[in-house]
Amino acid sequence: MTNVPSNVNGIEAPLKLLSSHDISNPGFESMRRGEFVDKSSLNDPSAQIDLRNIDVFGTQLSSFTLGPSSDGERILKVEFNRATTEADAFRFLLQLADAWSASLAHGQRDSWYGNLYVHILWSRVKVLSPPSGTVGISTFLKMTSTDHIVVDPLALSRLRWSPLTDIFVEGMKSSQPKSKFLFWFIVLEELEQRQEFVRLFDPMFTPEEKAKLQEVVRSNKTALQRLNGLLNTPTATIQSRSEKLAHIIDTIGSSNIAGQSGKIEIDQKLCSKLINQRNKVAHKGESIDGYLLYNVLFPLSLNALNYILDQDDQNTSVQMQPTGVAGFAGA
Repeated sequence: MTNVPSNVNGIEAPLKLLSSHDISNPGFESMRRGEFVDKSSLNDPSAQIDLRNIDVFGTQLSSFTLGPSSDGERILKVEFNRATTEADAFRFLLQLADAWSASLAHGQRDSWYGNLYVHILWSRVKVLSPPSGTVGISTFLKMTSTDHIVVDPLALSRLRWSPLTDIFVEGMKSSQPKSKFLFWFIVLEELEQRQEFVRLFDPMFTPEEKAKLQEVVRSNKTALQRLNGLLNTPTATIQSRSEKLAHIIDTIGSSNIAGQSGKIEIDQKLCSKLINQRNKVAHKGESIDGYLLYNVLFPLSLNALNYILDQDDQNTSVQMQPTGVAGFAGA
């Protein structure tokens, strides 16, 4: 039996105008907030906004209503001229929020203090006016979890920080999966750049081949600069990037990680998926595979960060050891 997508005549969703971030520095604090307003009620930002017979993305809407504001939240109610599927209604809502958010950028001259964007409270979104003869069901589940973080001298003494820690934490703080993916992948890229791993692989060009190629374009400074960038990048090797990443991950002891449903083996195929996902997000803006993001990239990025911090600690310890002791003893 084939499931027929249910048709809906409208959609209702709580909306808020939020800021991407606030600024809280020693001696300075800045917060940005937004309110939806109607031209006819600029002096009353809490008033209801009613629009009739408008066109958005080529979709004809018989009504577009933003209910009275309550603590910055408004209930958006959209009624379509023609019934649509539930999936298309949700897609319309998402595209509306994205396009509306992008349009707000034009008026934000001081974006340093946070970008306003349209936030949908998805847990309370519901479809409207089911066709006659059917039963409309709406459910809402709210869950709160609390983690207890033990604070003691040992836990505090084990804390470590580096600029890479800041990048990793930016991924933790981001609410957008695409941002999380790019921040956490940077940690893996940093792992690829480390000399102990670069020397494990065969360069694409020998020193003699590099010299010959450089001689060909030596008279063209721009071309030579671009060529040197290609020749000197540590990623230009005979081995593929996925092959190298899989080998590096195995070298740091992370070829098997604990996923939510059991052990996950990190092989070249899975590394290739990570790299392809990174390229698609960076260049095409495609959506994120949640499994790759949370079950694979997140633990790998954390392991890579800890490896790099461990190595940096060891290098610092070696550099801080007294020198000349052996020579003095043998004198």
